[in-house]
Amino acid sequence: MGVIFITSCEDRLDLSPYDGLTDEQLFSNAEGFESAIKGVYSGFKAEGLYGEVVGINISPEVLSDNLTFCVAGRQTRKALFEYRNTAVDESFGTYERGYRIISRANRILDNIDNIPQNEFRDNIEGEALALRAILHFDIARIHCKIPTQSADANNSLGIHYAKSYEPDEFYRRQGTTVADVYNNIINDLETAVDLINENNGRGRLNKAAVYGLLSRVHLYNGDNNKVIEYANEVIDRGIPVADTSNIYNIWLDNYEENVLFKILVTDQDRWKPGVPYSQEANGQIRSEFVCSYELYSLFSDDDYRKDASIVTSAFSGNMYNHVRKYLGRETGDKTVIDGKYLRMEEVYLNLAEAYYTTDESLALDALNELRENRYENFVSPDESGQALLDAILKERRLELAFEGDRWFTLKRLGLDLERTNHGDYADGTGTPAIVQDYPADGNRWQQPIPQGAIDANPDLKEDQNPGY
Repeated sequence: MGVIFITSCEDRLDLSPYDGLTDEQLFSNAEGFESAIKGVYSGFKAEGLYGEVVGINISPEVLSDNLTFCVAGRQTRKALFEYRNTAVDESFGTYERGYRIISRANRILDNIDNIPQNEFRDNIEGEALALRAILHFDIARIHCKIPTQSADANNSLGIHYAKSYEPDEFYRRQGTTVADVYNNIINDLETAVDLINENNGRGRLNKAAVYGLLSRVHLYNGDNNKVIEYANEVIDRGIPVADTSNIYNIWLDNYEENVLFKILVTDQDRWKPGVPYSQEANGQIRSEFVCSYELYSLFSDDDYRKDASIVTSAFSGNMYNHVRKYLGRETGDKTVIDGKYLRMEEVYLNLAEAYYTTDESLALDALNELRENRYENFVSPDESGQALLDAILKERRLELAFEGDRWFTLKRLGLDLERTNHGDYADGTGTPAIVQDYPADGNRWQQPIPQGAIDANPDLKEDQNPGY
């Protein structure tokens, strides 16, 4: 992908991805900009972003009610699961590494005027703006309040929004609000969608993906009319949801027509997104976390997602409901699979939730577009009112289980965390969670600014989130 990878993930991230070229050398022609934008995409595989040690595909799930800590595992992320992690734990890792990758995008944008105005330049600029927005969005939704979370969220402390090349700089957060951050994210994405190509190939953003991202960001921002507008822009492009015959294939990387943005992974990348969930041990699956019994029980037997999401098998004499989504492809290294950052199914769920506030019939139509492709012989229950909203949120939980959505959904809706007292074994027995409830107004919905960033800029200590 045009990037030199050496030694550890941390080393790979800190090295210049452009083979030591100066800005004048790198950004003198189209080939240099092409190499630079590939370097931004490659940064998404960095450990702590969407990588195998900590990352956005596992940590939000650990904090939610979708997973149960497996005593037979390696004991990783136990503090996070028990809501007692600290700033030194780097349970997400997104803050520091995210800003470094943002600097890669900003380096492109700072030099974009070096090449003539044409379709190539517009597309590169659009990609860089959208990638910058994605990273700021992920940092903000982890470490700050979400606009819809509470009445005071928009005026609460945001994050620094970096708009120029700032390598390894972690600026004070004071003076920026959550509203400021989301306005910048939306401005970047709305500018990007007008510039970016309709098709940039596998593993790269395009116009449909950016429209899909706008539907997600506006859902977090509480603007349902915009969610509807941008979700329909994606739907109008004819991108399908996976049908019942392909649900299983999504998680073998044998089907991707429904995937709007993915992080491409090869065996040579030495990146295994499935490792945080489980590993193979003596021919068995050894899980770090298993599907919670509550979530397992929500899947009906006629739901094709059940077998695609979960596999029940023994480890060391006990039966567990293991997460199947990251076990890997049919061939190649185990637990190696492309990272699905945004799928068409989420767009329909965003649309259904937004329509619920304005037109319940259209909300039901959007929800049924998904359900018709998930259940055998589906017949719509034609829900309305609270029952319809409950159905939308249930399908969101089932569809996006283990993909990093659930904790953010609870957070943006201002809901308490409520785990059951079931244990880690497949039948609900075993060891239950120590922390089964966490209130919606608790401080840990905002994760700590990591100690590494504070060490790099001690002034950040004054900006640390309350309670850490």
